[in-house]
Amino acid sequence: MVRLPFLIILCFCFSQLSGQSSHWESIVTETDEFKYLLPKEEPTSNWTVLNFPDQDWNTGIGGFGYGDNDDNTIVPPTKSLFLRRIFTVPGTVTVYNLILDIDYDDAFVAYLNGVEIARSANLPAGKPGIDANVTFDHEAQLYSGGQPDRFLLDTRPLLTGMNILAVHILNITPTSSDLSARVFLNAKIKGSEIIFNQVPHWFQEPADLSNFNLPLIKINTEGETIVDEPKIMAKMQMINNADGKNSFSDTNYEYDGYIGIEIRGNTAQMFPKKSYTVETRYSDGSNNNVSLLGLPAENDWVLHGPYSDKSLMRNALAYSIGNAMGNGWHPRTRFVEIEINGEYRGVYLFVEKIKIDKNRVNIATLKPNDNTGDELTGGYIISIDRDQEGSWNSPFMGRTGSVDVPFSYVDPKYKELTVQQRNYIREYITEFEYALHGNNFKDPELGYRAYINVETFIDYFIITELSRDLDGYRVSVYFHKDKDSKGGKLTMTPFWDYNICFGNADFFSAGNPVGWASDGIGAGDWYEIPFWWDRFREDPYFETLLKYRWEKLRERVISKSTINDFIDSCQHVLKNAQARNFQKFDILNSYVWPNNYIGGTYANEVNYLKNWISDRIDWLDTQMDKIVPIFVSSQDKIAPGNNVAKVYPNPFSSRFTIEIDPGIPGDGEVVIYNPLGQLISRKRVTNISRNHTVEFTYDELKHQGNIFIYNILMEGHPVISGKILHK
Repeated sequence: MVRLPFLIILCFCFSQLSGQSSHWESIVTETDEFKYLLPKEEPTSNWTVLNFPDQDWNTGIGGFGYGDNDDNTIVPPTKSLFLRRIFTVPGTVTVYNLILDIDYDDAFVAYLNGVEIARSANLPAGKPGIDANVTFDHEAQLYSGGQPDRFLLDTRPLLTGMNILAVHILNITPTSSDLSARVFLNAKIKGSEIIFNQVPHWFQEPADLSNFNLPLIKINTEGETIVDEPKIMAKMQMINNADGKNSFSDTNYEYDGYIGIEIRGNTAQMFPKKSYTVETRYSDGSNNNVSLLGLPAENDWVLHGPYSDKSLMRNALAYSIGNAMGNGWHPRTRFVEIEINGEYRGVYLFVEKIKIDKNRVNIATLKPNDNTGDELTGGYIISIDRDQEGSWNSPFMGRTGSVDVPFSYVDPKYKELTVQQRNYIREYITEFEYALHGNNFKDPELGYRAYINVETFIDYFIITELSRDLDGYRVSVYFHKDKDSKGGKLTMTPFWDYNICFGNADFFSAGNPVGWASDGIGAGDWYEIPFWWDRFREDPYFETLLKYRWEKLRERVISKSTINDFIDSCQHVLKNAQARNFQKFDILNSYVWPNNYIGGTYANEVNYLKNWISDRIDWLDTQMDKIVPIFVSSQDKIAPGNNVAKVYPNPFSSRFTIEIDPGIPGDGEVVIYNPLGQLISRKRVTNISRNHTVEFTYDELKHQGNIFIYNILMEGHPVISGKILHK
């Protein structure tokens, strides 16, 4: 049997409809009289056609079923229920569009004049038998205030004159506690006169079907059910016309081939709109590296289905900011609309998956024999996330001391690594943590800076705080390491998973634009923030870089105008698509976990996002202003030259001299700290000119260890800092 495309094939093009009067009504409604049968044996295959003899079937008023208190005709427990409704379309009636709205428990297949027009996703392909397996249960929605499932139909099977709508309802088991069948065949009809029945009170006209500006993706699982591991084989067709005008009925495909597909995510799996991991494949299941939607060729992709994020754009925004920061790759994205097995599933974000690749995380690819020397030192992608196979725990508890912090192998996976490779990256990260935790953590050679690319950690801190990511630092945290010969230190990219950020959550204070995400959520949560971030911020060096990096990014990348321009561009692109999405998922007036705001309209959701980010930036500006830098790095302050200061002897025994050449005469100060950032000594100097010298003795430094940090300030501005060693 041929599966019909999801999109309505229009009787007339929409330009012909302009100016003509039309309305929606129900050709078949649930309270019509149906013929019905509870079969004890398989019926003949022609039970779906008009001339099938059904005079021995029972007659009843829809809906049908039991157990939900929504049934006009109550039937005994059964595995299968067959329904037939004959109706007549007069020759004077012009039908433009046709919709099947059906509320069912647990599965169905519908036929119009013997042609299959729709089926639930939990049935295999082909005409099911009366005991066919239903792969998962489906709860009816109308009785609890929800919406029926909607299928937009091809109008061609509809005939002038007599027609037959036949529906096969299947229960998940014969002894299931409930069964439901409430069937509505709705049509857009020329003229203003009601020919059949008024549409139900809950009916909403479908959104504009004439303007698909986004690329479209059609997925056909050929009767298989998409599950959370393993991937099933399916077919995918991608429509992306050069003129930006697309239709699900188009046959000019950018991609027309096989995929592996599985459900992804954790909490988001409870939503009716799922997210998926997709792997482009050849027919034999092997990887098929292809360029899709202008993105570099690869075989691993993610279809992110924004549901609780009613702006539909939070992930796109965060990844865009990450790429604009310029410190490495972050996933590139494209908005698309999707249908799965003929059912429209709304707006999705097509996303590059995190993995090692020359166009993604561009680091070395480990080989099985890379077990010694420089070859062993990279490349690895590691995460802080929920436990996975081979995960290990940090030797240090989370910041409140109540929960371990787990690390996981991402790429290569645990099973793909040799014992030497697993141990190497684990030991490297452990050494970094000990260096950060130790007394010399501020030392550039003995402390944490020897192990990490500091600016990438600062960028991660900024995006996490800008978005007030309640999972920040503790879940969906990715970092990587390249080979030592390539400057391989721990690098805090790429960013991932921001759909419940930017004010979109109502717990852990995440909806409040005031307050640090790095202050954590208190003891007792399953996933804790590592001690890292408190420790980083104890270091004036880190704080100074943070201040200057924030100021630099505020000039353009995270200016309010740049962010608002991006949001406006997304809103414009999604203008028609979001209307279709929220007609499929009618949630704009509803709380969806963990919404901090319910806008009622898409425009309100977008404005809330803008206003929340603006308030958040204002608060972060005040916090960055409080940081007192220990050196100058921005061009608008006194720029240090190569010869601002000389220190000799270094290392020293009993005394050392700092020779200052500020370039511009003025008053200044020399300040000495220990590696913990504690003030040991300071000397104020007036009228500093060329080659001015300041002397310190070990006695003045109170014999506090063997490592000291000096800072030189001119006219109150930090100019330069350095390290002094005692023999």
